[in-house]
Amino acid sequence: MTYPARLTVCMLRRRLLCAVWFSTGLLIPASAAFADHESEDAKTSTLSWTMDSSHSAITSDTSDFYVRLRIKAANVKIERQPLTLALVFDRSGSMKEEAKIGYVREAGHLVVDNLSKQDHVAFVAFNHQVQTLVPLHPVVNREYLHHRIDELFAEGQTNLSGGLLEGCAQLHTRLDQPGLHHVILLTDGLANRGVIDPQSLVRLVEKCTERGITVTAIGVGTEYNEVLLSRIADAGGGRYAYVAQPDEIPAAFQRELGALLAIVAQNVKLTINMPAGIEPVQVYGSEEPLKPDKLELLLGDLASSEERVLLVKLRVDYVQQQGASVELTSVLTFDDVERAERIEMQQMVSIQRAAKGSTVVAKPSPVLAYAHLVEAVDKISLAVQGMDRKLAAEVQQIRQREFSQLKQVAWDSKDQDFVNKAFMFEHYARELQDLIDRGALHKHSNERAQLQKELHYRRYLMEHHSNHRH
Repeated sequence: MTYPARLTVCMLRRRLLCAVWFSTGLLIPASAAFADHESEDAKTSTLSWTMDSSHSAITSDTSDFYVRLRIKAANVKIERQPLTLALVFDRSGSMKEEAKIGYVREAGHLVVDNLSKQDHVAFVAFNHQVQTLVPLHPVVNREYLHHRIDELFAEGQTNLSGGLLEGCAQLHTRLDQPGLHHVILLTDGLANRGVIDPQSLVRLVEKCTERGITVTAIGVGTEYNEVLLSRIADAGGGRYAYVAQPDEIPAAFQRELGALLAIVAQNVKLTINMPAGIEPVQVYGSEEPLKPDKLELLLGDLASSEERVLLVKLRVDYVQQQGASVELTSVLTFDDVERAERIEMQQMVSIQRAAKGSTVVAKPSPVLAYAHLVEAVDKISLAVQGMDRKLAAEVQQIRQREFSQLKQVAWDSKDQDFVNKAFMFEHYARELQDLIDRGALHKHSNERAQLQKELHYRRYLMEHHSNHRH
């Protein structure tokens, strides 16, 4: 196929491939939404953020509470940065199935057609060996790049670590140059050659990130390790994407490239120092271990209009916690692309410490209801993953006894993310029950494996980059 013909095909496909963000719920009218409460400084910044607690007071009976943080990038148009990109493709034997390798080639062509002369690109393919199809190369001879992509074929096993390391190595020569330095990894299976231990693979990515490289991970089908790929994306400050069907591969690359070309804030980091008697228990959507005295979250890069919603569970030791109130101070730092400077912003939430034995009467907290919905969705995911019928029964009890009230709190909050959480629970609770009714909640069920991947991805999306339509 000639270059003009290929370009026409890609343009037509881009019009047809419309990725729809999961939402079985209703859209809240913009006029009804509440405005975020934020400082004047935050309103003029590239990033704005809010911090809310589930409790206005803690008593001797309080064991846990929650903090919800929203970080949103402004809708700004800036001159985009040069992109130094390595595409790392799995070409193991399983990629022959369902024409996956053909759709990978199509994705590669789409990326080439959407880069400019200021960009550099490398193509790396791996099976049990690693092949550099195109060493890091300026995007000036597109026909050469298209030709090399067309030579991609599938056979062999899966040396994921080798491909990932080669992709990062290809970017090394331009790390001293301005712009984004990014790896997009795609795989459909489990690592069975090279480094295969998940924690060791995450550490490899962390070392790449320390040098200024970000990493996105895309999983195809039902045979790969979704927890590993989402951890790789988190460690790499990039994104994780789940592709259920092979013909969705080009659209996944299109979305990722679109986000990369709209980055407005880089190296976003959130730090919360823990006062005495307070310890972080869980950051929902994250699999990484937590330190007891400080919460540090590396959030990667944010594109224009992108939003992150973070929910943190904290544990209270009432005896050890002293003072009239609990004061949680959070610090947000990031590199503003347009200003070319590092920005630091600070917020604090203060929670009253009631006298021992006293009771505090408070209105139902939207943050607490939000947390209960998030935990209920987690129960669905665990029930599917562990094929746990007891946990599945607990999910149905929540659906029957508590969900109606939780959904009403969500709707009254006029918070689209909260409403989406409610409808997500309702949808997947029903999917779980259908799986049980069909006798498909077992290890060898492809339906269960697909639902497990989808649930993990939707949970990931709810906590990551929630303003991008997936």
